Amino acid sequence: MPAVVSLTPAPVIDRTYFVDAFDAGKVNRATEIQEFLSGKGINVSRTLRVAGIPTSAVLPIGREDEHLLFRTPYPQILRILPIPGRMRVNTAVLEKNGRTTNVNQKAVPVPQREWEAVIDMTITEIESLHADWLVVSGSVPRHPENGEKVDFTRLFTEAKRLGTRVAFDSSGTSLDQWTRSGLVNLIKPNTDEIATLVNRELHTVGDVLEAGQEVIAESGLEVALVSMGGDGALAITKDKALWGIAPAENVVNTTGAGDASLAGFVGHSILGAGQFGGRADHGSLPDLSLQSGLGKAVVYGALAVTVPTTIIESVTDAPTPEISEPPVDKPLSEPTKIFETPSA
Repeated sequence: MPAVVSLTPAPVIDRTYFVDAFDAGKVNRATEIQEFLSGKGINVSRTLRVAGIPTSAVLPIGREDEHLLFRTPYPQILRILPIPGRMRVNTAVLEKNGRTTNVNQKAVPVPQREWEAVIDMTITEIESLHADWLVVSGSVPRHPENGEKVDFTRLFTEAKRLGTRVAFDSSGTSLDQWTRSGLVNLIKPNTDEIATLVNRELHTVGDVLEAGQEVIAESGLEVALVSMGGDGALAITKDKALWGIAPAENVVNTTGAGDASLAGFVGHSILGAGQFGGRADHGSLPDLSLQSGLGKAVVYGALAVTVPTTIIESVTDAPTPEISEPPVDKPLSEPTKIFETPSA
């Protein structure tokens, strides 16, 4: 099986309030509150850990919040670099009917010196695990010294030299920049994000497919894994595309479903891989299995929406996926939006 290293540039304290119903502008009473260390990359690694796939999660933690490590699920996968200050907080209000309202704080700045140490730690983990995938996921922080976003060029270049594929999952200008950088193998946008990349609204699965093919043709990406919520997901390459969906019996919380889907793909798309097997040490990257990767992507995504937090505790009772050619005429359940001023 493959090995995966994740990097969460801007980890977060996830604080979830459970309410019977949420009335905006009014006083609402929570029946329960949960708080834990989170972030898109660590969500990917936690899911992989549950699935028995070798993984480690690199993340810079504000020194004032290191106490959170003592009550974090699967602490053995964490690779922590302390940085100045506190962590950001993302607040979710989860109603009984499954509707979720999110208020997410902007990424906390990371000093240049600490960021270089984060890159060094991530490269060390790639070498230690002989990783087949590096997943960089979530909001991209800025440097307090100059206000510029942190740079992934050295990390992605070194990952490529080591024979490790790079998966990038963010949004806005960061997604656009690194999609077109020539250093990334896979992106995992949702329908709104892929619509923003091509600057047009999308109304059908076929529209999403065409947008993914256009982005791949322009950028040289290997794969676009596009999550479409209840409409399933598409795995798109230069010359092939598949559509997948898996039933979710009880939708409780959709937050983190995309992270679980990405974990399913990177954890199962490389068949017969292992330490050094088929990697650049032997001259070339191993082939990808779109069907296997997409199947697990939609299954893990379906499992994720049935739990109240972003933590999947088991993948054993998984639904059976449906994989087929894309139903190009199928209308999207939710119309896409194009964001003119992306922020991530």
